[in-house]
Order: sequence, then structure tokens, then C-alpha cells
Amino acid sequence: MTTATQSIEVRRLSPALGAEIIGVDLREPLSGEVFEQILHAWHENLVVLLRNQDLSEDQQWEFGRRFGPLAGGHIPELEGSREGIAYVSNVRKDGKLIGILPDGEMQFHSDQCYRELPSQGSMLHAITIPSAGGDTLFANCYSAYDTLPRDVKQRLVGLRARQVYDYNLNPTQRGTREIAADVPTWVHPVVRIHPATGRKALYVSRLMTSRIEGLAEHESDQLLNLLFDHVEQAQFIYSHAWQKGDVLMWDNRCALHARTNFDPAETRLMRRITLMGEPVVAG
Repeated sequence: MTTATQSIEVRRLSPALGAEIIGVDLREPLSGEVFEQILHAWHENLVVLLRNQDLSEDQQWEFGRRFGPLAGGHIPELEGSREGIAYVSNVRKDGKLIGILPDGEMQFHSDQCYRELPSQGSMLHAITIPSAGGDTLFANCYSAYDTLPRDVKQRLVGLRARQVYDYNLNPTQRGTREIAADVPTWVHPVVRIHPATGRKALYVSRLMTSRIEGLAEHESDQLLNLLFDHVEQAQFIYSHAWQKGDVLMWDNRCALHARTNFDPAETRLMRRITLMGEPVVAG
């Protein structure tokens, strides 16, 4: 007797990274078999997209927690009713923002890299989108590392960088003032090994990385700028134009992301889930 197997359709989104998962309705029960295929596609492609979804907060939370424990943010009043849920929006209610949408996010970064256990991944569900702009760019940090010159790779061995959650410090004021005592910060390897794929990825970003420990300031700035410029090349980037109903999930361990600008008079409302990560292993 043979057992029928379920399979999903996976379509590449760009030569750089990303894949669309076709034929899955996240409102319906998701078998373990289908979930494992989605997980594999995520690890293979760094970003996965499921279009035309209409999820409640609870439904998105149930899907997200299958990938692992969810992580809270820094602003509890902007989070949803369940831990790990937050809103990314320019909408105001009673004069106050109902979500987070800092301008700093227009620089490449990795979510929660400033924590001891950085986020393994993030998921956005597009509820309301502007007519133009507000796209999200993703950069492939595997490919960026793989294509570095050999001498640069050798130079990165053993180096660690300080990651900082301070949009005023990074990137425009890098190196010009001390990090405030109340600012979240942590030191991680410049190159990390992905726990599921075993591949090496660059783990620095223009927004969050303040300096490389143990180097003189000018040496640190020079090396970081080289790495930032390298990873942000067009060949490593997928630009996602949002559609209402999109559920898009990216891997913070091997991909950077940044938002493009949009007309602030228009509404952009996303529901976000943040996945808790694991200790960073140096590559």
C-alpha cells in the first residue's frame, strides 16, 4: 500500500534569492509534511512568499510559532495581543502611531542583531499597502560572503562586530559618539554559520553595525564600508513589491533587508512576527 504525499509548488522570485510558495492557504490546517517543505524552501531561498492570504492575528501567530519560539520587541504598547506579534505602520489612532515605522529601516539591517540571541527570522503580512513605494529589499549574505576576495575572507576570520539598536547613531553618526547606556547592543562574529544549512554568511549591516572590535576606528570604518558596499550590490538583491494579502518571511541569519520610501499621506499597515533565534556561531 502506498501513501499519497503532498507537495507544494516553489517558484523562484529572482536570481539573487527568494521563492514563492504556491497553492497553500494558511487559514487551513497545515500538515507536517507541507510545513517541512515550506521550511526547506525557506532555508534554500532565504525569503519565502505566500500571496493572497487573509489571516487573523491568531492565524498568523499559529503559523509563525511552528518555526520556533517567538520574540517580543522593545515597545510593548505597539505589539499585538500575543507575544511576538507587532504592527509596522504609519497609521495613527488618537494622535499616536499604532505601529513602528522608523526611517532608519531604509538602511539595510538584520532584525534584533543587537541581542544575545538575535532573531532567526521575521514575517510580515500585508494588510494595507500604498499605491507606490514601500517596497522591501533583501540582500543575500551567503552570496556576498562567497564572492569576497580570498584575502578579505582571511582578514575576517575571528573578527567580531558590535551591533547597536540606535537609529541616531547608525549609520550617519557612526564613530562620532559613545553608545548610550540604555541602548541595546551586543557583539557578534562578522561571519556566522547558519545552523540549518552550515553555510557562512556575512553578519554586518549599514544600519546596525557600529564597529569591529579590536581594530582602530579608521580600520574598522574602512573594512565595514567595504563589506557594506559589497553586500548591497544589485546582483545580491531582490526587491519585493508588496501586494495586499502577501505573507513574506525572511531569514535574518543570512539576509539583510531595507524599506524604500513611500508617500506618508498613504497608509501602510503590516502585521509582523519575529522568531527568536539561537547563539551565533562564528564562521
